[in-house]
Amino acid sequence: MSFLELLPYKPSLAEEIARGLLSSKNVVLIRAPAGSGKTSIAVAYIIHLALLGKRGAIFLRTRREVNHALSITRAVVSRLKTAKLLVIPTPSKERFCVMGIKKELIKYWCPITECERLLRRKYGEIEKDLMGKVFSSLDSYIELFARDKRCPYYAALELLRKADIIIGTHNYFIESELFEKLGKIDVAVIDEAHALLVPKTYEGFIEAIERGKEYARAAAYQGIPLHKYIVALGKTDTNSARDLAEYDSYMKADGIEIKLKGKLIKVYLPKDLIRDRLQNVNRIILMSSTLYPSNFFKTIFTGNTIDADMIIIPGLISGRRKLIIPRTNLSLSYAKRNEKTLLAYAEMIKNIQTEHREKTLVFCPSNEIAREIAKYLKKEPTDELGEDLVITVFRGKIAEGIDATGYKVAIMAGLPFPRIDPETEKILQTYSKIYKIDEKAIKEAYNLSSMISALVQAIGRVGRREEGVVYIIDARAEFIRTLLQSPS
Repeated sequence: MSFLELLPYKPSLAEEIARGLLSSKNVVLIRAPAGSGKTSIAVAYIIHLALLGKRGAIFLRTRREVNHALSITRAVVSRLKTAKLLVIPTPSKERFCVMGIKKELIKYWCPITECERLLRRKYGEIEKDLMGKVFSSLDSYIELFARDKRCPYYAALELLRKADIIIGTHNYFIESELFEKLGKIDVAVIDEAHALLVPKTYEGFIEAIERGKEYARAAAYQGIPLHKYIVALGKTDTNSARDLAEYDSYMKADGIEIKLKGKLIKVYLPKDLIRDRLQNVNRIILMSSTLYPSNFFKTIFTGNTIDADMIIIPGLISGRRKLIIPRTNLSLSYAKRNEKTLLAYAEMIKNIQTEHREKTLVFCPSNEIAREIAKYLKKEPTDELGEDLVITVFRGKIAEGIDATGYKVAIMAGLPFPRIDPETEKILQTYSKIYKIDEKAIKEAYNLSSMISALVQAIGRVGRREEGVVYIIDARAEFIRTLLQSPS
């Protein structure tokens, strides 16, 4: 039986994506259009492997996406009456804590506070209850794990090594201290893998690290393990414990160091991350609709030293969307942003809404532009749905994944090219030296990738369940027409 038969429906590009998943290479990059069912197909593949006795994991960007993957898993597993699979989501300490703590948690907070839930560390009963059962939300897992005054966080951590299927967030793939909790894995799928372009493992202030370093020296002098010293400090001096915990996190984080104005970050070079994870994972599959430019991402993830497959399924968007790119001289490039241009955009938006008479979303490259266009239309920019005409921003709350059912028209007012801040500038300069890629070329590739990623996310707000119309208004948009349209 093909693993696609596990799904209660067949996504439009299922066969093409399935062929990529079945590649014989240890590392596979799959670029397939947004809305083509990548996540559903990957989940079906992981379940298929679990039925064959192999452990699989799928890593996603956000908790919302984890809940979505859990829902898909539940729908598939519920149809397999005899399957006794253990499916466990990765926990976050803040999200899984049920003690009502409002303050920011520091490392080793649980033993510092002598939390009563640490006393219940046997989870056999929970494991038994979860065999063959999948919840569709993290909240349901938390409720079960918290039963009989257990700690949901440590219950989930303990069960991860026993899981047949792990559904988690990217940080469990990126951060070695968390990844080690998972044990050996046969296949790891990273969804929305473009987000691993700059995998940060640490970010903090140099002053705090230096203060923590002094406490670490004191702990070493006394022969006390660092984690125990943090716990002891935390009972009397939370600030000092926080500094030492900061130093501990910094020391344990993998990656190259980048310093910038009193801050220090560590970035796990993607090629090193993939190479290191292959020590505990047989195959790694990186999926996204926006692995573009494709050769750029292949170089970044493999360093051209790892033999990898690059599977490209043409198009960046699928679904029930009509794409319209009007021929226009208008552009919101930085050089052309002026009052006359913004007024022309407002008029065009007004005409489009009048023509369609449907609820409309307008995405703008920045909050400043959103405010100006909204002003001409006598509206206020917002990140909430409800109005017939919603003016918002790329990379904002609405663009990142809110269900916009009922909105049938989306207008891209300009292209969301990013401004490269000093931190990103320094990271790209470092990448240029290490990967031996011309600095100008790597910045152009980063800009294009970031723009397309934000554009595809915004376009995806319409045409998911019902027909939608998408306008991209910018003179620069013509060159991406073929990229944004799925093959017929």
